[in-house]
Amino acid sequence: MDRCPPVARLIAGGSRDAFWAEVRRRGTPLVDDLGDGTCAVTFAVPQRPGTTEVRVLPNKLADAAHPDATTAEQLPGGWALTLRMPRDWRAGYGIAELPGAPVPATNGAAAARRERALAAVAEAGRPALGRFLDAQAAARPDPLAREHLPDGTSVVSLPDAPARPRPGGPPGTVLHGTLDDRPLWLHDPAGADPGEPLPVVVLLDGHTWLADDLPAVLDGSIARGELPPVRTVGVAAAPGDRRSRELGCDPGFVALLRDGVLRWAGGLRGLTPDPGRTVVAGQSLGGLTALYATQVAPERFGLALSQSGSFWWPNTGGVAEWLTGALPTGPRTAGVVLEVGSEEWVLGGPTLRVAGALAARGDPVRLREFRGGHDPACWRTTLVPALGDLLGRGGGR
Repeated sequence: MDRCPPVARLIAGGSRDAFWAEVRRRGTPLVDDLGDGTCAVTFAVPQRPGTTEVRVLPNKLADAAHPDATTAEQLPGGWALTLRMPRDWRAGYGIAELPGAPVPATNGAAAARRERALAAVAEAGRPALGRFLDAQAAARPDPLAREHLPDGTSVVSLPDAPARPRPGGPPGTVLHGTLDDRPLWLHDPAGADPGEPLPVVVLLDGHTWLADDLPAVLDGSIARGELPPVRTVGVAAAPGDRRSRELGCDPGFVALLRDGVLRWAGGLRGLTPDPGRTVVAGQSLGGLTALYATQVAPERFGLALSQSGSFWWPNTGGVAEWLTGALPTGPRTAGVVLEVGSEEWVLGGPTLRVAGALAARGDPVRLREFRGGHDPACWRTTLVPALGDLLGRGGGR
């Protein structure tokens, strides 16, 4: 699209120093409302020695087939890329500052993945794919970004993107433990009777949510009546390939949640035994497992929150979209929320089919699309509101 106003002024002969001072003052990206429901979003990267090309890698917008779409323009003193995006867009992104030579793989596993990817495309497409893989290998957080995730990922949030619920309110208690060397944590809301059998959320990939200060967000949401008093149990993911195995419709892992994780949590605080007040929540493969748990352990797990659920599973061997095919003969749930991003072209169809299968058998199901991709930057804004929809709103404390 056309250059944003500050870049246009620079190209027309404006002061280079004034432009980069404005970038540092405003933070990145620069956002200019175009008045038609969209914004000009300009990523600006100051020049560093040795850089011959800059690519911006917004979640689900950058791909090898269209390299020009996310390649920045060289400016006096640096680089810039302007995208036109809806006002409610949010995404994590990285900046790749590339030298003229290929970027070496950081380790043997990365080199092997690169070889496999290049071997899978025609020879004519290998240079473009190679450069895209270079960009992925070189990507780093944007040091001028106004917002970051706990792992350092830069985030762009446009004016109408949903905000994450605010922390605050009386602080609850976070208890920690392990189960077979797997870290667990339990959030107990402020003012709750320790023995009261409160609703419970089993949250997969719980280590990432603890790092993102979810307990403080739960405190604020409960205090404001956006969420009823609820006990949340975070379950850390297994390392490496074990995570994929456990979250790939594994009945043994669901048994671990039911018989191990909830037993640990129930030894510390009261938990409802009602499956209709018990949620499993997860993202990606965790979103697949959240729904799967209601099918193999319906006596304990009656509610599911699936954010960007990997309902294509399995993609190698077996029957694609296996869980969707099993739903017509499975037990009904007390309620399901399915969320998928507008840029998740791989997941859109499978998620619609899951929603259709649930609705056909009479389950209460809500399907929501957010503006974004397969992205923790988006999941963190909708997790708690979706839990409130499943469990009902609280009255504050």
